[in-house]
Amino acid sequence: MKRKVVNKKKFIRSVITMLFIAILGILIMNSAFASNEAVIKEEVEYIVCKGDTLWKIAERYKLENQDPREYIYEVEKLNNMTSATIYEGQTIKILLMEGK
Repeated sequence: MKRKVVNKKKFIRSVITMLFIAILGILIMNSAFASNEAVIKEEVEYIVCKGDTLWKIAERYKLENQDPREYIYEVEKLNNMTSATIYEGQTIKILLMEGK
């Protein structure tokens, strides 16, 4: 059984709108993922100073649009840490992120 499109203009407008929304969504997702992929990471040794926390270090060295928790997770993984506790005088590896 064949169906006939009753209002061709409305149908075409709907199809074009859906395509526009799909393309826009793809572009937004692509730019969100591409911004973190182009980042160059360099491992450096960091000596923990009095009053330092991983949160403060993350705020100082993370990317502008990066969640501090993501940076902290990467530092903990890099140093095989089981907790976020650090001590004055301790040497840890941190990531220097380029692309701010």
